[in-house]
Amino acid sequence: MHGTPPIMILVGLGLFAIGTIVGSFVNVCVYRLPWQKSVVWPGSHCPMCYRAIAPRDNIPIIGWLALGGACRECGGRIAARYPMVEALVGILFTAVFVVDVALGPRNLSGEIPPALLLSWFAHAFLIALLVTATFVDYDLTIIPDAITVTGMVVGIGLGAWFPEIRADPSRAATHAGGFWVGMTGLLVGGLLTQLVRLAGTLALRREAMGFGDVTLMAMIGAFLGWQAAVLTFFLAPFFAIAHLALKVLTFLGKRLSGQKITGADREIPFGPYLSMAAVALVLSWRWIWPGWARSYFVVSRMVFWWIMGFEP
Repeated sequence: MHGTPPIMILVGLGLFAIGTIVGSFVNVCVYRLPWQKSVVWPGSHCPMCYRAIAPRDNIPIIGWLALGGACRECGGRIAARYPMVEALVGILFTAVFVVDVALGPRNLSGEIPPALLLSWFAHAFLIALLVTATFVDYDLTIIPDAITVTGMVVGIGLGAWFPEIRADPSRAATHAGGFWVGMTGLLVGGLLTQLVRLAGTLALRREAMGFGDVTLMAMIGAFLGWQAAVLTFFLAPFFAIAHLALKVLTFLGKRLSGQKITGADREIPFGPYLSMAAVALVLSWRWIWPGWARSYFVVSRMVFWWIMGFEP
């Protein structure tokens, strides 16, 4: 495949369309997975009258716009979040294509190396899982194992079968190497989050973080490697600042007005912000790893061994 601008534009538009279709399936998963319902049967239906949505009305984004956001049969409102999720996944699929493929290196003949296309596929798969986890966590403050365990298996499997698709420093040369990179990322991502979860629970004397966050971080590590997993964990709080500030203001307002404080007033779902941080790293890793992240890990390793009493 040659990377000429017209071809890149056409492929990008095609991937946006594919992303909206995947986004439509993500909507189904968000609605059904928490209740352990089949994501295949029955087909999409109106949430008000439960009548099946006709194929012409089920076209991502376009179908919702054509109906004016209402069911053709009963006139019940269909939430705008559905086309927004479809558009979000389409935009992210296209953005990852730009970063991984359009801006990626070419071989001597000017063609796009297959590894870049495989890298796009792996990142697109991860993004679909992260978007699903984000909206389920926002709605119900849970992250189903059906999302994260599936992601762990796929992340390790893709990295083992195609060891060259991960970015440096997680790129491997052999199938075994790709497998162990994924396993190391899974263990580091999961254990780091579990340790913080246990420490926070002991300090607060109540559960500080759900176990779904642990499995989500393990999934991210399986796809991206342990360095990206560590950065994801420490970048996520910055994405949560606005939500946290809103929670604090709401809590103070209720406390001052004498209203009842509920558990929901004290908690925010952390999974969406882990997902945001992971997506941000996928889109920027090409620049931040050689720019500053690599030196950060070099210094951290030296400090670690110095603390342990060894010469770096």
